[in-house]
Amino acid sequence: MKESPFLKFLNIELEEIREGYARVSGVVAKDFLNLHNTAHGSFIFAIADAAFEYISNFSRDSVALHMDIDFRRPVKEGEKVIAEAFEESSGKTTSLYRIIVKNEDGKLVAYVTALVYHLDN
Repeated sequence: MKESPFLKFLNIELEEIREGYARVSGVVAKDFLNLHNTAHGSFIFAIADAAFEYISNFSRDSVALHMDIDFRRPVKEGEKVIAEAFEESSGKTTSLYRIIVKNEDGKLVAYVTALVYHLDN
């Protein structure tokens, strides 16, 4: 898979990828904090989006159509965040994914559903 300059900038690492599954992780840096001294929502979204990017482009060229995120728990500076993406439904032109974002203790940080359009039709 190609390396994304944005994910490299955020130090988001691909840990595992296979058909129907992707796992990425990143550590909350000081520059990623919001005014409450917890990870900014855009960093949590970026972790989820990274897993989504990898899984949806594993065997097909795809672009995002929609993502819906529910934030469930804050994370602090220095904490590792892991996003796991699972393929829920694969179609000819679109596919649906579920992304679970957890902290290093396995507690839910965010829940995401995501829809892609496949360009390779």
